[in-house]
Amino acid sequence: MTQMKLVPDGARPRVSKQDWLDAALKLLRIGGIEAVRVERLSAELGVAKSGFYYHFRDRADLHNALLDHWRALDELPALRKSAIAGMSPAARLALIAEIVDRDDLSRYDFAIRQWARQDARVRRIWRAEMNYRIDLIRGLFAELGFTGDDLENRTRLFVAYAVSERDIFSELSAKDRVRLREMRLQLLLSR
Repeated sequence: MTQMKLVPDGARPRVSKQDWLDAALKLLRIGGIEAVRVERLSAELGVAKSGFYYHFRDRADLHNALLDHWRALDELPALRKSAIAGMSPAARLALIAEIVDRDDLSRYDFAIRQWARQDARVRRIWRAEMNYRIDLIRGLFAELGFTGDDLENRTRLFVAYAVSERDIFSELSAKDRVRLREMRLQLLLSR
């Protein structure tokens, strides 16, 4: 029995909207929003520009979808679900730190923040996402009994590390990141 080919020899495979968005995030991270151009995306994906217009009306439509895609990459909303409801606040903080590090969830945050400096609409979306993260972490430290400046400092330190550690300390091995993350969490949880 012969196998049927889904894509004829010499033909290019269909590129999904997800593929376009992943490539756009990669270009955003490398070269900023100016690098996210239809021509460059097409070249990156090895397809004709016409494929872009199958998924997006124009570059502005891509930008909107790109922001939605970035926000969807954030697994933190899943941490509010009932599956972790029985976990202590300290265990939830440890899980958040682990997920952010393990999955490198903050890998696009710097690029989005740079874009936000140039675009008020992006700035509002970025700020809303950051506020969500900060409020989540602040709530967990508050559940542990921290208040006032102590609460605010622990929240800010936790978020700052989560958002920027891999960019600033990129030379760390995964093993060292885990060790330091666990030590840092113990420090932030101590009284």
